[in-house]
Amino acid sequence: MEKEILIIGTHPIRDSIIKQYEGAGCRVELHASFGDVCRGKEYHELCVVTDEAVGDKDVLESLALIAADYPATAEGVAKPVCHLLLHNNITLNLMRMVDLYPEIQHKFELYAFTIEDQWAKNILFTHALDREKIDEKSNKTVHLVIAGYSELSESLAIHTALTMHFPNYERNHTLRTRITIVDRNISTPKNAFTQRHAQLFDNSYYRSLDLSQRCVTQYHEPRYAGSREDFVDVEWEFVEADFFDSVLQQKIEMWAESDDQLLTIALCDSNADVNFDRAFTLPDAVYSNEVPVFVNLKQAGLLDEVRKNGKFKNLVPVGMYDCGYDISLPLLQMAKRLNYCYNCSYGKKEIPTDMPAAEVEKMWSGVGSFSIRYSNIYNVMTISTKMRILGHKEGDWDKYYALTKAEIEQIAAVEHNRWSVERLIMGFRPPTDTERDEIKHNIDDLKDRYKKQKVHYDLCSYRELKEDKTGQNVQVYDYDLVACIPLIAQSYKETKR
Repeated sequence: MEKEILIIGTHPIRDSIIKQYEGAGCRVELHASFGDVCRGKEYHELCVVTDEAVGDKDVLESLALIAADYPATAEGVAKPVCHLLLHNNITLNLMRMVDLYPEIQHKFELYAFTIEDQWAKNILFTHALDREKIDEKSNKTVHLVIAGYSELSESLAIHTALTMHFPNYERNHTLRTRITIVDRNISTPKNAFTQRHAQLFDNSYYRSLDLSQRCVTQYHEPRYAGSREDFVDVEWEFVEADFFDSVLQQKIEMWAESDDQLLTIALCDSNADVNFDRAFTLPDAVYSNEVPVFVNLKQAGLLDEVRKNGKFKNLVPVGMYDCGYDISLPLLQMAKRLNYCYNCSYGKKEIPTDMPAAEVEKMWSGVGSFSIRYSNIYNVMTISTKMRILGHKEGDWDKYYALTKAEIEQIAAVEHNRWSVERLIMGFRPPTDTERDEIKHNIDDLKDRYKKQKVHYDLCSYRELKEDKTGQNVQVYDYDLVACIPLIAQSYKETKR
């Protein structure tokens, strides 16, 4: 049966999406705006890619009207996917924290994204920042330097914080992933950014520097530094400086030469010409050591030609409208499998040995919260990183059937640290000392009650984790989810075939 696809909008990304659907033999119905759509008609998938002139609020309200007339899907049956392009990162962040427009999520499998969100994912998944193995014995750390503040800067910083977690942090808490953001006028966007993610920064190490004054203007320690064990393995720097400041250039050269840092540079100014200029004026050590440099451009043509010169082969163009959006949604497909594994673990069942499609879909349909669905997606975003920690690549997945006990123990701590950063980004905070004692003495009732208030008892170091109301130490869920990585990867690969 030929699948019918509805595409609404005229954003330039539409052309790439149409090619994918037509290449899969689908029938595509195109409409420039919501007003042209026949309400009540059923489709296999919907794709909303309106132009930037249409505000996110208008798009969501129009989509809610379509959802109101759309037939409900039977329980346990996959809902039609709705790909939703948003134009403001703040809207996307709010949707991940708060369940906006539940009527849309009731009728559709909603996958919302921004162009910058997709560019950031492409950078991290096609060019791993952890390009060398970082296991528990390693002294290496990942360091991302972002030059220029923009929507892409913010997306890339958050995705890096969500994905770059390594086991050597458990041995030495100073071995944190570092994110440095440089801009001539960093103060205002930095203040807005740290306020938007207040819980993350309240519990993180970060500092602000003004290179024109050659001084540190702010140094922040986590709220419970000294009284509790550190549990956030990402640190931040906000640097107010001209990009060509001699001190900054010396620092970049030093980082590029370091044996203990895996440096990546992202040129993310909102002005593409500025990024193009900076790409060719970096310290020589950046080119000679082949440090990856991502250059935010509107068109890649000239840079692609220049890259043929051996010196500049480390320059990678990003920012084109053909942003690599994959309509098959591989992250969503793996997230469904991860959710199935978690439900088996939380229900004290055995770790699954197969992935029955109907059961996987039934359990996923029971996840009513958009934010919880995104939590599963954030988790599977790190599967590649976890495999690299163990010395494997995606090409090994078909031959990789199980993890050893030692491997599970190593990655379980990584998973908890990843989860902690994710929860903080989604607006949760650790309990105060008083709340902690209160929950500890009435875990059955109070842990869930506080969680509804965005206070999570498990936001602590891996070693401090305690039992939950099932009587199990919550470390067991990290163990089980890690043990299921080969099954999730193999099941997804089999489905693709």
